[in-house]
Amino acid sequence: MLWYYSGMEEAIERVLVVDSEWVHSLFPKREFIADIRRDFIQSLPDKAFFMDRPDAEKDPSFRQVIPYTLIYQNGRYLTVTRHSTQGESRLHNLMSFGIGGHINPVDGEDKNVLDSGLKRELSEELDTDNPPGLDELEFLGLICSDANDVSKVHLGLVLRWDVESPVEIRETDKMHGEYLTVEEIGDCRDRLENWSRLVYDGFLKQADCPVSHKNV
Repeated sequence: MLWYYSGMEEAIERVLVVDSEWVHSLFPKREFIADIRRDFIQSLPDKAFFMDRPDAEKDPSFRQVIPYTLIYQNGRYLTVTRHSTQGESRLHNLMSFGIGGHINPVDGEDKNVLDSGLKRELSEELDTDNPPGLDELEFLGLICSDANDVSKVHLGLVLRWDVESPVEIRETDKMHGEYLTVEEIGDCRDRLENWSRLVYDGFLKQADCPVSHKNV
């Protein structure tokens, strides 16, 4: 994350956002949206800009861009349960199977900003020194939800990284990682945080759900 100081005020994080009206004009549907052409990701940096996170958190006319990556290994997905020692209090003790976070100015301000931010977030949360870029991941769709005040100001880019051997959580003092089958995740549905529940309902539990837009 990149922070700056304004006079004597506390450090302020800046995050990448897009105009909500632009997103809604392209995708009137809400919740999890599949069957989206991959060139949407390629066009997004031209529509995005940075703003102070405290302002972005309160203004639904903008959506903060979050790469949200599922880690898949031999029929199982990496699930993460965040402890109370982790920073995002709204996620404490909830289960998630998406890895990611905000894009900051440290990730650049050109067309590669999403790629750089994705790699940084994966390397921060996972025990890997060689995280993949966008071109190496499967694009599953978008999370564009109005379910609550938090969802209204975020836009999730849902991706999948297929790994040959398990990739583990780096900060084990803050979160617990476990690989589960789709059926096992379904048994824990009530414990899933909102975005993971949307992806589970809209994609994972549909066992034969095709991803024909991967190379479009």
